[in-house]
Amino acid sequence: MTGVASRSRDSDNASGTVATLWAAYLLVLPFQRVWVLPWLGPKLQPPEVVFLGLVTASAAMWMRGRVRWRFGVTDGAAVAWLAATLLAFAWSREPRSRDGLIEALGAAYLVSLYFTVRVTATPQLLDRFGDWCGYSAAVASLLGIAGSLASYAGHANPLATVTVTPIPYLGHAARAQAFTTGPQMLASIILMAIPLFIAGRMNRGWRRRDRALVLLLALGLGATVSKTGICVAAALSVMWACAGRRPEHSSRGSHARVWAAVAISSIVTCVFVLGSHVMVLREDAVPRMSTAQLVGGSPLASFRWRDEAWVVMPTTYLFNKQASLQAIERSWPVGVGPAGQPAFTVGLQHEGRFPQSIWLITPHSTYAGTAAELGAAGVAALLLILVGGGLTINRLLADAARPRWEAAAYAGAGAAFLIEAISTDLLNCRHYWLLFAVMAARMDSRSAGVAGRVHARLEHPGTIVTSASRRVD
Repeated sequence: MTGVASRSRDSDNASGTVATLWAAYLLVLPFQRVWVLPWLGPKLQPPEVVFLGLVTASAAMWMRGRVRWRFGVTDGAAVAWLAATLLAFAWSREPRSRDGLIEALGAAYLVSLYFTVRVTATPQLLDRFGDWCGYSAAVASLLGIAGSLASYAGHANPLATVTVTPIPYLGHAARAQAFTTGPQMLASIILMAIPLFIAGRMNRGWRRRDRALVLLLALGLGATVSKTGICVAAALSVMWACAGRRPEHSSRGSHARVWAAVAISSIVTCVFVLGSHVMVLREDAVPRMSTAQLVGGSPLASFRWRDEAWVVMPTTYLFNKQASLQAIERSWPVGVGPAGQPAFTVGLQHEGRFPQSIWLITPHSTYAGTAAELGAAGVAALLLILVGGGLTINRLLADAARPRWEAAAYAGAGAAFLIEAISTDLLNCRHYWLLFAVMAARMDSRSAGVAGRVHARLEHPGTIVTSASRRVD
């Protein structure tokens, strides 16, 4: 009896440690530029420090046989992504590239994070994931807003850009970034947190402070002044449509929700694509916007309006897409290697095929960048990630035993991911790998729970099943 009690206490302690590390990792997730260390520079930040404890705890659980995990399609997708990165690194023309090595190590870290979260996830931790994401993003929002206000007051600080930061169509503004790598990163974190937090409160009930927190998230998203912010409309519309659609019946109202979500998502996608790749501005503003790296090259079109000359200019995103296409053409099916497009683009500049004035030369696209840098293997891995994520969301939506808001939030976040990925490299983002792991773990827990209940009924007709791995006779 003493041995059983001791094992129970050890299990409780291990579970408590993992829960603490989960919460800690999510809360420090936006703290990505806090310090610069000797030798390592900005590479080791608070999330990585907590991750070391989390991976140690997961290894200990594995060695003690406390991990219940079944290999699925999403796990295969994560392995495929790492394999594609390593293959591209080995096959690239510069296999000893420092940037390529750092990119390969970064991919190994992100895939390790995926599996660490995947094997340590419990139903209780998964239930809290949305709340913790909301709290973490709210702290980052508060810091970003404070930094923006300080910048407007004339106090330069690392929490926001300076007030003279040029913004397409809006002039100038201080852009909130908190301790993330930039305004877009902060916007992406908040974008994912909003539907997840709302889903949690829809399942458990709203409190006054929850509404205040959602307002804070919205204000923080607006303070980033990022094009990523418009994706929240697609995320919430898809979430609303999925939560109202039941697999066992259909109605005119549910169809209307779906069509509304399709319309909103289509509009957001069109605005996002056009806004990212071309910019309409007065001709006399072109030099200033070129200096700010927002546009480059020659006008695509010109016209006069209100006695002023206007032009349609290609943005740096469009030029980098073109560089990706040329990299694909010249290196397919191998790719130019992880983080290899900037060096390739420098070569295009020497050839006169890319504007010399543009120095922001990373792919800025999950789709084009993956094909250019990782080649056919990377495209296959990316497709596996997208298909695996889609299948997981669809199966969770079809599970009538679970409140649908959580699965609907995954669908909303997934829709935002697909749009945001057009002009952002999202597979280097920790928060989306976390979401991928959480969705896979939730699907695994659903399947394990069903299998456990069926087995218990067959073996012990009078058994009450309390979890996938424990029963009370």
